[in-house]
This record gives sequence, structure tokens and C-alpha cells, in this order.
Amino acid sequence: MLNRRFPLKILAAMGAVVAMANGVAHAQAIGQTGIAAPEPAPLRRCECPFASKQYLAYSIDGMCTVQRHSSGRECEFGFSGVGANRAVVNALLGQEAFDAQLRIAPEIFARYLAFAKSGDPASLSDSKFIEAALPVLSRASLFREAVVRADLPVKQMDAEIGDFSRKYSQVISEVFRGKQAPQTVKWSANSQFEIGQGFVLMDFRQQSQLLVLFFTPEKR
Repeated sequence: MLNRRFPLKILAAMGAVVAMANGVAHAQAIGQTGIAAPEPAPLRRCECPFASKQYLAYSIDGMCTVQRHSSGRECEFGFSGVGANRAVVNALLGQEAFDAQLRIAPEIFARYLAFAKSGDPASLSDSKFIEAALPVLSRASLFREAVVRADLPVKQMDAEIGDFSRKYSQVISEVFRGKQAPQTVKWSANSQFEIGQGFVLMDFRQQSQLLVLFFTPEKR
């Protein structure tokens, strides 16, 4: 959930972008040769299937994060790097880290706006942008009071995400651009990362799944 101090006008603008993004149509070619096309890689969306299987929550199709924890009973959504709890970030990382969230969020939002207009994910696939944006987007749903109360080591998780973004941003970029196949990276004794078309997914001790979605090629 966004910070209560977040201006309502900005929330309204985000809603407009969501509507616009969901309205972008993508044609899908149909093969005429009679040869079965290869099975496409599964697409990710900011969705949260709860453990009960009775409910499904979902957000938009880009620049969003969802943190699933507490055995699938709770989910924390974020958008464009906004949503982290100021007190939690300040206590664990310091005021500068929270200020950095707000400095980078406008660029993240602007790039997603360009994608929503054109459908071209090139600006979201730049390796330097990915390196800077991945930790910021992660913190939007990771640094929440509920996540801390769940006794997850969010500071350790944040450090692993930061290291991963620095070392793998070029690989992530190439997967996003279709130049490399999706892949899974065993990162540490506690975590592994899945890199797919437009997303990065962190699985931490099989207790928490943090999805960072840069874009979904096909719109909802």
C-alpha cells in the first residue's frame, strides 16, 4: 500500500497510466505452416495467489513488485519504487536510502509511461537502469511493517538483491531483450533468482517470493 502522505493527484495519475497500459493492444501472429510453434515462456504478472486458493490479487503489468510471505497468507504490492515504509527504511538502511527511493521513482515512472504509450520495452531493458531500479523496486514492497513483523531478514535480502543487480544487470538486460534464454541462478545458501522475460523473481528460503516486474509483453 502506498504511503498515506502520497498526494492524491499522483495516485490519480497512476490510475490513468494503469488504464492506458491495460488498453495497449498487441497482435499475435498465427502460423500458417501447420507446424506447431514452440511453447512460449511463461509470462509473469504482479499477481498474488493466496494459500487458500480462494482469492487472487493483482496489480498492473509493469514497474510493480509483489512480496508474498507468511506461508502465502500475505502480499505486499508496490509501484514505481514507491510504497516502502519510511520508518522501516530509516531504521534498517538510513534516511539516505529512503531519499534515494523518491529520487529514482520519477525516472522509473517516466520510463514505464513511455512503455505504456509505445509498447516498446527497450528503455526498461537498459542494463544501467536495471542495476539502479531493481533494488529500489524491491524495497517498495520489501520494507513494510508486515514483512518485518513476519521476522524476515529484510536487510540481508536487500543486500543480496543489490549485489545481484550489480553483477547480473547485463544478463537481465539480455534476457529482457530476448538475446539470452530465461534462467535460474542459485545465488546463495538462502536464495535463488529467476530471470525471465521482463521480470526477476527472488525466492528466499522458500519462505518469501519477491517478484519485480519490469514489463509484461502481453497486456492483461
